[in-house]
Amino acid sequence: MRVMSWNVHSLRGTDGRRDPERIARVIGDVQPDVVGLQEVGGELSPDGPRDVAEVLASLTGMQSAFGPTTSFRGHPYGNGILSRHPIEATRTYDLSVQGREPRGCLRADVEIAGLRVHFFSAHLGLHWRERRRQVAQLLSADILRDTALAYPLVLVGDFNSLSNRSAVPRWLRRQLVDCAHASGNEAPTFPSRLPLVRLDRVFVDSAFRVVGSVVIRDAVARRASDHLPIVVDLELAPAARRPPELRPIETAGVVTTVRT
Repeated sequence: MRVMSWNVHSLRGTDGRRDPERIARVIGDVQPDVVGLQEVGGELSPDGPRDVAEVLASLTGMQSAFGPTTSFRGHPYGNGILSRHPIEATRTYDLSVQGREPRGCLRADVEIAGLRVHFFSAHLGLHWRERRRQVAQLLSADILRDTALAYPLVLVGDFNSLSNRSAVPRWLRRQLVDCAHASGNEAPTFPSRLPLVRLDRVFVDSAFRVVGSVVIRDAVARRASDHLPIVVDLELAPAARRPPELRPIETAGVVTTVRT
């Protein structure tokens, strides 16, 4: 199973052009099973389509799900998921913190070779206090510890954390496997022209074995967005049907709420 995560920057590349075909070309070259996208949206043309995830799905021959968190010039904007396999169900979670830019997480339940996988695409905020509240929400019983999650899970996204020592990766790694760390290839993803920090990550539960992780750094990917895409190859135990129970973390004073 190959998964990919990419903040596509409203399809606007480092050359200032908004080019969905260029984004689709990078995805097509990688041939992922499932892709989590962030910053999906914006206007393609005055009378163009409003669902940019659907546009990318059409260009790549994949299915799509879209979870808007806000609007940009009257067009919905948020997270997207593309899949080469059937998407059986979707759900959008609100991770917004009052006074900050709206943020969210999109979940798609994907059927791959007769097994369902819960796939999450998230985009966290720019302030460390905001991200702490958002990761607490992710690790709550409303989202990743939801008892209704009966199958293995994958969490991808732009987590906006500059260091492995910050709260977001530390808390997530208590519960899940950081794929780049597990593979020994923690390459930076931002900014795309001269990557210095690893903002984009892929996490999985223990039902998966990480085969490899790579950041795509070819010329097209460097121009297509201000982030580089990360691609992870996974193996899943056929008998895996339920992720392990997630241990609680210390989130004293944090109220976790989810709107769907």
